[in-house]
Amino acid sequence: MTEPYDAEHDADLDAGLDRIDDGGALVGVADSGPTARSESLPFVMTAREHFASVADVEVTGDARVDAATARLEEIPDLPTSDHVAVYDDVHRRLQDALSDADVR
Repeated sequence: MTEPYDAEHDADLDAGLDRIDDGGALVGVADSGPTARSESLPFVMTAREHFASVADVEVTGDARVDAATARLEEIPDLPTSDHVAVYDDVHRRLQDALSDADVR
């Protein structure tokens, strides 16, 4: 059997949620009303949208560098927990290419 709706309990829950610090004050989140300005909302686009709006990685002509930076295109399709492994791999590949360039 379901319990009857308790508006007072619901209002208490809402008030409790309003007291939770969600970090919005730190990033300057504005009201979402019709007068809110998009420049005051720092997270108005998803990561996938951001990556889609970024121009393609510039081709350098060095096959090793181009292969390393091409891996960055995998990031939007990966879970966040896998991003570090890709960044580490790209960083290692670029370091190797740079150290080989220093030897020449």
